[in-house]
Amino acid sequence: MNNISLHRLIARDWRAAKWPALLLLACIVSALAVVHFAHLNRQTTIAQDVLYQQRDQLDIEWRNLLLEQRALAEHSRVEDIARNRLQMVRPAGERDIAVTVP
Repeated sequence: MNNISLHRLIARDWRAAKWPALLLLACIVSALAVVHFAHLNRQTTIAQDVLYQQRDQLDIEWRNLLLEQRALAEHSRVEDIARNRLQMVRPAGERDIAVTVP
């Protein structure tokens, strides 16, 4: 057996296989980056879906509130409340007061 030390043998093998080893390392790093960014993309997509659901729920609530507002502001309802609950009546012609700004 030759008197070659182990570290010289490893160094010689490293010089011979340097580029394939570096390319393998680059492939592994690239694969890990792809996995990481795919995971981030999935998380972002899930968060976006949650926000879309919240937007849709708020839109439904807004439409219901608009319908409720229209129902509460309906002229016949306001007139009924004024007449029955507040005992208000339309003033007769002689009781009309016109307010003018000088």
